Amino acid sequence: MRILAVADVESRFIWEHFDPELFRGVELIVSCGDLKASYLSYLVTMIPAPLFYVHGNHDDDYARRPPLGCECVDGRVVEYKGLRIAGLGGCMGTDPRSAFQYSEAEMEKRVRRLESGLRRDRKLDIFVSHAPASGMGDGAGFHEGFRCFHEIHRDNAPRYHLFGHIHALGSPFPTAGQGIYVSGATTAVNCAGYRLLDV
Repeated sequence: MRILAVADVESRFIWEHFDPELFRGVELIVSCGDLKASYLSYLVTMIPAPLFYVHGNHDDDYARRPPLGCECVDGRVVEYKGLRIAGLGGCMGTDPRSAFQYSEAEMEKRVRRLESGLRRDRKLDIFVSHAPASGMGDGAGFHEGFRCFHEIHRDNAPRYHLFGHIHALGSPFPTAGQGIYVSGATTAVNCAGYRLLDV
């Protein structure tokens, strides 16, 4: 299955020069957070595929104006065309103004709740988050990754962990070999900008 994964930076190439040939065959769109609701709604208008998303740390506005035609998988496990997909949005932080910042302990509780839905059959194909797992391209302080995401890699062995949050505005998006990390059976992919993946 071909998947378009997006995060953090709206691509001018997609907004202004949409090429349907490039996205032919895309069967699923995944957003790893911090994108305008209008951008996600645009994607599902232009590409005939469902869009699953998690919240980024800047997505508080989704409560008032959620992306139209898209499905939130934050804190849920869903199945689509035989793929089992789970999501946990947000990032490390303690800003009381943000609904999507968590301590390590808070995110660990969210991981446990999510995994309780996987108890009978621990199989997971794709894990979607906004923040990365610790040590996978993260940085100190605000861009710190979560250690507890490694529990999902270990216990559920998703084939892919798609994430965002780590990006440098104005710099090129990660190329094929950049922003890709391996944790056991899981390939973690930084989806800042956009990535096309064949799963």
